[in-house]
Amino acid sequence: MSEEFRTEAQVYKVDEELGLVFGFGIVSMQNGEPYFDKQGDHIPEEAMLEAAADFMLNSRMTTDMHQKDDDGNASADGDVVFAFPLTSEVAKAFEIETPRTGLMVAIKPSPDVLAKFKEGKYTGFSIGGTRIEDEEVSE
Repeated sequence: MSEEFRTEAQVYKVDEELGLVFGFGIVSMQNGEPYFDKQGDHIPEEAMLEAAADFMLNSRMTTDMHQKDDDGNASADGDVVFAFPLTSEVAKAFEIETPRTGLMVAIKPSPDVLAKFKEGKYTGFSIGGTRIEDEEVSE
């Protein structure tokens, strides 16, 4: 059964000159523990890696906080320009010490949405997708 989901993650930097917003699109682990978002969802590192690969190959679109068009489809506002899946294994391989793992991204939103990030009105990304099925995993 498919079900819509969304997760929110923190913005770390706004680069007005390049028109980019940097942050985590997905957080998987925080301080060595599974991270659960406001809806109580946890996206394990392996699921994040698989979803990120598919997203970057097939979509890369951003929306203005889940805005939809009149037909109920996601309304494109910009693109994900950079994405780096930072799993525990990748961090270890690159000798990166970090309290969190997940999908680091840089998005290029429209000028109007970029202004909302710069003003501090938007403080996080709102990433959407389709959950195919829930699976119990042990980490």
